Order: sequence, then structure tokens, then C-alpha cells
Amino acid sequence: MIRNDKFKIDGYICSFMDKTKIISFIQMNLKAQLTDYLNELHSVNEEIGKETKSSAGDKFETSREMMNQEVGRIEVRITYLKKQINALKNIPLKTVISVQNGSLVRTNHGLFFFGIAFGKLNLEEQNLIGLSLNSPLGKLMTEKKEGDELTFMNRKYIIQNVN
Repeated sequence: MIRNDKFKIDGYICSFMDKTKIISFIQMNLKAQLTDYLNELHSVNEEIGKETKSSAGDKFETSREMMNQEVGRIEVRITYLKKQINALKNIPLKTVISVQNGSLVRTNHGLFFFGIAFGKLNLEEQNLIGLSLNSPLGKLMTEKKEGDELTFMNRKYIIQNVN
């Protein structure tokens, strides 16, 4: 929620441009997702261990294969989240005047963090959208400055603030 350029994150009021707190918030959310996937992986592995071969061998093999595919899907997601968390550690914290890696950008259509793609996170009533600079919108915003305008998918974006 924007109130005098301040956000409330986990009960703490911080100024809009406090990148350290924003990155900590993103990291906390990614770690929570990672924990959920690790718990899910543990649960699926337990189920695989409990699975016993029955006289219906094909049913057993099919069930076992489906669980192994689920393990594979979860492991891919865990690897991705670990890469995202590590990538956050390399985000520059310096103040910038144009959109680049690590920029926090407020537009007339919301708040964006450029560096890693994580989708939407809710900061009270305001959404924070994480995008890569290689995304279509990221490519258009790269090197734009406060006051610049651009159009993406028939939507006009006005850059209100960059840090």
C-alpha cells in the first residue's frame, strides 16, 4: 500500500525505495516456497517408501512412475528456487536513475522489481511484480528513467520512480 511513499512489509513501515527490505521480503517469500516444496518432496518420498508391490504389478508400476515424475517436478522447482535465492544475493543495492538489474520501479500500473522473475508478491494492498530484464516488459523498460513513458500490450506505462 502506498502512503506517502511508504510500504508496510510484515508489519514494518519502510520507505518505498528501501531495496534491502524489499529484497529481504522477496527472499523470505522464496524461502517459504522452498520449504513448502522440500516438505512436499519429503512427503512424496515417504509415500514411495510405503508403496508395496501388489499382485496387480502394472498398477504398482504405474503408481510408482507417477510418484517418480512428481519427485522430478518438485526437484526441478527446488533447484529453480535455490537459483532465484542465490541470484538475489548478487542484486546491486546501489541507487540508480535508469531501469537496470536490481531496479525497483514504480509505474502508474504498479511496482516492479527487475532482476529475477518471481511473479507477484503482495505487499499489503500493493502487488510487487518480479521480472527479468529479458522479459518483454523488461526489455522495453531497460534504461528508462523517471518520467519516461512506454506502451506495452496497448497499455501506457509512466515511470514514476526508479531506484
